[in-house]
This record gives sequence, C-alpha cells and structure tokens, in this order.
Amino acid sequence: RRQLGFSMAEVAISLAILSLATAGLISSISKQTEQRKFVLTRQLLDESRSSLLAFAGTNGRLPCPATNVSAGQEAIASNTGVVVTCQAETGFLPAVTLGLAGIEQSGLLNDAWADGAGNANGTFRRAIRYGITNLAAPVTSAITSPALGAPGAVNRRTDVQASLNAGQGVFVCRRAAGIGAGINRCGSSANLLAGNAVAVIWSAGINGSDPAQYSADENQNVTQAVPRVYVSRVTAPRDAVGGNFDDLVTWLSYPVLADRLMLGGFVM
Repeated sequence: RRQLGFSMAEVAISLAILSLATAGLISSISKQTEQRKFVLTRQLLDESRSSLLAFAGTNGRLPCPATNVSAGQEAIASNTGVVVTCQAETGFLPAVTLGLAGIEQSGLLNDAWADGAGNANGTFRRAIRYGITNLAAPVTSAITSPALGAPGAVNRRTDVQASLNAGQGVFVCRRAAGIGAGINRCGSSANLLAGNAVAVIWSAGINGSDPAQYSADENQNVTQAVPRVYVSRVTAPRDAVGGNFDDLVTWLSYPVLADRLMLGGFVM
C-alpha cells in the first residue's frame, strides 16, 4: 500500500529554503533598522544645530560643551559677564542648557544607537558630542561670550574673522591623513571641507561603544590628537580604503553665527 506524505529529502530541502528565506529577511530587517538609526541620528544633529542657533539668538553666544560630570549643563570655567571661558573646547552637547527633550539620566542626549553600552565610567560614548573653538588673543573665548566678548564693538566681527583666517577655527576635513598645525589644519585645499567653522556636533555612529573598531579618521574625532580638527566622510565598511567610517558630523560656520548675532542685535 502506498503511503502519502513528504520524504525526508523533501523535508530537508524545504527546511533549507525556509532557513535561507529567514536569513534574508533578518538581514533585510537589520539593514533597515540601521538605516533608520542613521536617519534618526542625523535628525538629532540637525535639531541640535538649530537649538545652538536659537541659543545664540537669545544669549548672544554659543554655549560651552558639557562634561561627563556637568549633568548636561554647559561647563563654564569663568564668567565675567563680558567673557565666558569654557572648561574645555570639546565635550558633549549641553542638552539641559539648550532645553532639549529626550535626554537620559546623565542629562546628555544620546544618538539612536543608545543601548547603555559604553556609558560605564563616565565615557558616554553614545552621547552627542560637541566642540567649539576658543580662538586666540585678542578674541579669546569670543564665540562663547555675549556679543563676541565686546558689546558694541564695531570691528569685533572682523576681528574674529581675522582669527579664523589665521587658522584658529574648527576644521572639518575629508581624511585624518595629512592634518596638522597650521593655517589650514587639513593640510591641503583638497582635504578641506570647512575652515571657518566655530562649532561641530557629531555622533560616533554604530561602533561608538567599541573604540577597538575605530579607524584613524574616527579616532581623530574622539581623541582630538590634532586640536579642532574633525573628519567627515561617507559611511564606509572596515575593508574600505582608509578604513571604516560611520561617524555623523555636522558643523556651524562663523558667517551663519555672525548673521544670527546681528539679527539679535548683539553685534554690529
């Protein structure tokens, strides 16, 4: 009598096909999830940039970076009322000072990869980072001081621009290779994305919680081995030329800040 049903071979083939289909579905969902996190983090950076400009329009200056112990408040070293000196040029976005929503218990704003990893011992590797420039005398701390540190000074805007022209601004480069001290810290015009920036906002991306995976470009952003130099390039895998890169970087140029300060009546 003939038995109806599937043979073991047919079952095995069916299971193999199902496994392949499941693996493909999981891979597709994983890629969509990562893409969504990129989009959400980019939105956070854009919103943070807008918040910095709003702060400048109200207070006549940019806030100082937060530290790992300032609970989301800008970390100020001294404030004379005219000149506000920051504790450091680099740190975290002062989310509490800016009044942003969605901050974590530490007072910091995390990127979309926030999962608690990397936040031990005050590292906060998932937090949105923020850096500014202190410039140099005679306009030291002008960016973080009301009215550029000299209320009513007619030439203060041009004085700050002169300092930026002398290489005292925040530089955004295409690669870390070739960077160094000098008027152009990116080393060449071909490597330069921005040389007149006064602030940068960025996320360490997917591998933010694992420094062992950082490429040379990503490591420069974190360590600031060459001060006031940040790298921004297209997302790339580990086997790409120049190594992997998944940082998301945006910046605020001096002309945009100066325009906002003029509209607010803080500078002439």
